[in-house]
Amino acid sequence: MAEKASGARRTTANTTATTAAPGGANTTTTPPPGSSDSGFPAYWKPAPLKWGPCKTASVPQCATLAVPLDWSDPSGPQIDLALGRIPATGTSKGSVLTNPGGPGGSGLQFLGYAPFSAEVSQDFDIVSWDPRGVGASTAVTCGDSVPAFLAEDPSPDTPAEQQSIESAADAVAKECGQADGKLLARISTPEVARDMEAIRLALGAQPLNYVGFSYGTHIGLEYAERFGQNIRTMVLDGVVDPSQGFEEFLLAQTKGFQDAFDENARRCTDAGAAACGVADLTAAYDEVAAKVEAQRLPGGPKGVGPAELATAATFSAYTRDGWKELGKALAQAKSGNGAKLWDLASSYYDFGGYGAYAGVVCTDTPHPEGDASYKEFYDKAVAVSPRFGPSVANEMLPCATWPVPPAARPGAITAPKAPPILVIGNTGDPATPLENAKHVADTLKSGNLVVVNTDGHTAYGSNQCATDIIDTYLLTEEVPPKGTRC
Repeated sequence: MAEKASGARRTTANTTATTAAPGGANTTTTPPPGSSDSGFPAYWKPAPLKWGPCKTASVPQCATLAVPLDWSDPSGPQIDLALGRIPATGTSKGSVLTNPGGPGGSGLQFLGYAPFSAEVSQDFDIVSWDPRGVGASTAVTCGDSVPAFLAEDPSPDTPAEQQSIESAADAVAKECGQADGKLLARISTPEVARDMEAIRLALGAQPLNYVGFSYGTHIGLEYAERFGQNIRTMVLDGVVDPSQGFEEFLLAQTKGFQDAFDENARRCTDAGAAACGVADLTAAYDEVAAKVEAQRLPGGPKGVGPAELATAATFSAYTRDGWKELGKALAQAKSGNGAKLWDLASSYYDFGGYGAYAGVVCTDTPHPEGDASYKEFYDKAVAVSPRFGPSVANEMLPCATWPVPPAARPGAITAPKAPPILVIGNTGDPATPLENAKHVADTLKSGNLVVVNTDGHTAYGSNQCATDIIDTYLLTEEVPPKGTRC
């Protein structure tokens, strides 16, 4: 289930471009020998941003920024980054740049929700962007074979089912390689972090204020490691730990979803069937799992099978009291109707494009290569959670034959030049467990951990204590005392 900010993913089919945006190519000078340690060419300058009405997003202002496809070749092919801005309601003191997570989440769509408080929005322009490969930016186009793959049974129990899901995953990898090979080779998180520096320069080169949610925390950490001296404030909410490899992260997430389900089952039992929809969440889930294993239930465009059931259950763990929605959906499914389960699953699928999502996950760190090696990892995930391990592991099965090799290796980030960074972790976050936040705060030279005693994924906007702490930090640069809990 990767790092999704609020669940969800959707298949997109946008046109990939490898030329500069209309409105001017980047202005550069003759490069001096070498570049900075950040991998960002010191001589690169952005073309001026031309803010205007947005064509599709529910955002007041949009602009396009052309950046190199390959930051090691700034004079080579260019790609477009789509930026959105909500101007400050008062006198602007600068910008707060934000990313909603994913990988694959659209920052422009995120801005449509007016995600920040009135106090922050009064003093700062709120800016976000669709990262490279995503949405209105130069986007990964592959996706025709994704729906068939996502509908496969993620827990194959026959050789035929195993062959079917492996073939479907391989079809996704091949399609993405054929359609987007050059772009996929350049959408890893370090590349996105360099794009962030380009955005900072384009916004006027002021010290950066950044709030990253979920996978957006990984982008922020990569930026802090390379450009820490350019930061004013940075908030990491729902933390991805870059020191974790592919398997370690997904196995921890598998345990997180199982633990969240067990806790939700307890709450369901305590609340009773009237509040939960079913008397026993675990028994209801297993009963419906047996039903959909035998035959897909009606609901959604193609019905509900094992994949949609598991996705609905894990998505419900992203929010506080998600068990109430899951219980009602399971009650309906026990009667033969999968419509509510489909609604929950589709909320996960609707968050971003699978091609960009897989492209980042499959290239950020080494992963099992080949079906046999991947099956060994799958078995480890099943051992952690027979209910959710199959879905978490096999969601990323295209990585086994991904056409682009990993671009980086896991490693702790210290960001020695950064000012105090605010690190937020929820005690009951299944997607990015609290241990991630604790470890990142410890390894950062200037990490400041706030533990939030709540369920669900990310805290800003849903927990008032955490929201107030983050707002104060953004407005004043004041960090809370060590050991602060909400």
